[in-house]
Amino acid sequence: MTNALRSALVRLPAIVALVYATALAAAAQGASSCRNLYRLTDLQHAIEPGIRVEATDELPTYCRVRGVINRAIRFEVTLPEAWNGRLMFEAVGGSAGVIGDTTSLLDRGFAQASTDTGHEFAEGNDFVKQPEALLDYAYRGVHLATRASKRVIAHYYGRDIDHAYLQGCSNGGRAAMLEAARFPEDYDGIIAGAPAFQFQEFMPWMVAVGRRQAAHPLDRAALEVLDDASRSACDALDGVIDGVINDPRICRLDLDSLVCAEGESKGCLSAGQLETARFIYEDMIGADGNVQSPGVPPGAEAAGDWGGWILRNEALADAGGSIVGDLIPEMLTFLMRHDAEFKIDEFDPVGDYESLADPLTPLDLRTADLSEFRDRGGKLLIYQGWNDFPLRPQRAIAYLESVEQAMGGADATADFFRMFMVPGMVHCAGGPGAWEADYVDPLVKWTEQGEAPERIVATHPGPTEFDHLDAEARAGQDRTFTRPLCAYPKLAQYDGEGDPDNETNFRCAAP
Repeated sequence: MTNALRSALVRLPAIVALVYATALAAAAQGASSCRNLYRLTDLQHAIEPGIRVEATDELPTYCRVRGVINRAIRFEVTLPEAWNGRLMFEAVGGSAGVIGDTTSLLDRGFAQASTDTGHEFAEGNDFVKQPEALLDYAYRGVHLATRASKRVIAHYYGRDIDHAYLQGCSNGGRAAMLEAARFPEDYDGIIAGAPAFQFQEFMPWMVAVGRRQAAHPLDRAALEVLDDASRSACDALDGVIDGVINDPRICRLDLDSLVCAEGESKGCLSAGQLETARFIYEDMIGADGNVQSPGVPPGAEAAGDWGGWILRNEALADAGGSIVGDLIPEMLTFLMRHDAEFKIDEFDPVGDYESLADPLTPLDLRTADLSEFRDRGGKLLIYQGWNDFPLRPQRAIAYLESVEQAMGGADATADFFRMFMVPGMVHCAGGPGAWEADYVDPLVKWTEQGEAPERIVATHPGPTEFDHLDAEARAGQDRTFTRPLCAYPKLAQYDGEGDPDNETNFRCAAP
């Protein structure tokens, strides 16, 4: 043994002790800097002491801090030790009132944040009656929480964020699109899933559906009849029989053939149920003769989305309510409370449509001019299910077309705004199609490297339970398979050879 080696071995315990002590000191310093985030408290922000959360099998070590803006807007920020310089903010769906996801991307190095937008979920729709709370829900909460989160992150890490990203679905998708239009400096890249950005269209249609459902209700058995009919008529149109209608715009249903013959009661529809279904499928025409609200495309009727919105749900009201019959009419009544003439029972979804324009201005996106967001280098990625019941896909397609018209054409728009239609997906997630996809990595590559997404691989993971779908609905698929999602207007087309459950055997092509 050489003298050098002998000396090193003698010093080894001291070296190990030094490394251990250094690690303990770093951990203590990290815990201290995390806890001391409360010092960012000021007249507008009440910040709690941060909490250091130790690593688990699923998550790395991170700092979590919570705060309140303007006495009402709660927000949460999570800060991983191995930060990649990015922020991902989660905008919450539904009526908000809860903090969204702040942990799913920590293992990829993102700092994360979310907000409840300024009210508690347990309040129900009551927050709509408070002017400031409504504006916080509409857009102000996400914007202010974004600014506060960036401040926390910059203070904790000692430098500014390299790139800021935002994602959300449904109401979260609406909030994301309003960020792009109203506060274009907040984010570099935005993912908007099934955005509910047109309350003026959404709410009257929902009220109309609720009335027809009350008069001639579709039950789960009727939804299965419709589901079977759509698959039988249209599943094979794309060359693959897989329980998914690839492009429901070309699907034609013979609804009259589904009416029960005399003496029949199973596997068919009553005459009243037929009329309810027909109304849901067909466009609702406005007073000007144009489409006011598009109908629901055929497909996935029994996968839980239709049932989740139109069937009665004990969780909504003591007596059992439905979203279309109870929740939406109540919210619309609150929004219209300053109109002394408004009575929900007398509201005409077509004739009174224009009366909703002013009260719903804070909630709705009414511009196709996204030039400020584009000129800052912003990228907007929308994903939308073809079989989304509440937010029918035609409205998203129409908005993309309006942006193309306003922003110099389809090619110029595709430089910063792309949409991916998801066959067989219902509202935000679920359904018989391949609906599970990572939109974050494609957006990051597009924003930071200029690599625009043309094709995103999606997976159907097998049976999955969702709170937003009818829990008693028939499962969409029992198997796992993959499909490519294509930048609209392209669609996935089967090559005719190879395993149809493998996305590599599909190409993106014009319909």
